[in-house]
Amino acid sequence: MIRAIQYRRFGGPEVLEMADVAAPAPGNGEIRLAVKAAGLNPVDWKIFSGATGGDASTLPQGVGRDYSGLVEAVGEGVADFAVGDAVLGTVRGAPGVGMVSGSLAEALVVPADWAVRKPDALGFHEAAALGVAAQAASGALRTLELSEGDVIVVSGASGGVGSLAVQLAVRRGAAVIGIAGERNADYLRSLGAIPVAYGEGVESRVEAAAPAPITKLLDCHGAEYVALALKLGLTPGAVATLVPSREAAAMGAQVTGSRRARPDDLRQAAGLVAQGAVEVSIAGVYPFEAEAVRDAYTELRGGHVRGKLVVDVS
Repeated sequence: MIRAIQYRRFGGPEVLEMADVAAPAPGNGEIRLAVKAAGLNPVDWKIFSGATGGDASTLPQGVGRDYSGLVEAVGEGVADFAVGDAVLGTVRGAPGVGMVSGSLAEALVVPADWAVRKPDALGFHEAAALGVAAQAASGALRTLELSEGDVIVVSGASGGVGSLAVQLAVRRGAAVIGIAGERNADYLRSLGAIPVAYGEGVESRVEAAAPAPITKLLDCHGAEYVALALKLGLTPGAVATLVPSREAAAMGAQVTGSRRARPDDLRQAAGLVAQGAVEVSIAGVYPFEAEAVRDAYTELRGGHVRGKLVVDVS
């Protein structure tokens, strides 16, 4: 038996509980890993809250997508990994589709092609923070066809996805205006962005900060920033959002994120972080206990986390 975080009904973080479940066995093309750390993402609480339209008949379900760990068993047909290999990845699936097994567990079985090798220089906590964020940021910049010379505005720029998107955009030679809280101004400057505080008057502050005409906007927060993009004179094709909504769709924004990711995106991001070329900010590390996990998701739902929250499972 292993311990895993599950939920038996939809609701807030209070529905999360620790359960003893049977240790999973890898099937053909799968690996089982001893989870060392699990990264938390907003999509997690949207799923266990029922906001994405979950089916109560499928409960209980596991929680969490991003992981890092050590391979402890391999199924038939697996040639790329061996017992003892350090890996990272994310449990894939469309938002709203519950997971019988989530990454908040002592052991996890995933298809081998969902995992990538963890660089030696990359810690397990940082590795567990990369999956969804790296894929969403890479997919979003691909949607926008970002290139050298672009001037891009990123809302929610200090968050897990936003902070990676800022750094990847800077590496491509774009000028980046990052919208976040005033307390994150120095942090955004350290990532190479021009910081702008959100709130009343943000349109004029963005225009004043722009070193050249703004060409694109990536929304990592909500539809109000799609509206901002249109006020700034951008066409809908130059606007992408990670937050699907009727409002954003009505304004013509492109919905983007992990759906536009490619298999090598996570591997490349892990390599950049290991080299010190890209930074992953860990806002907090929580122990693998039910109450602590509830506290972590409560903090995440508050919407002011700089970077990522991680649960240490080892």
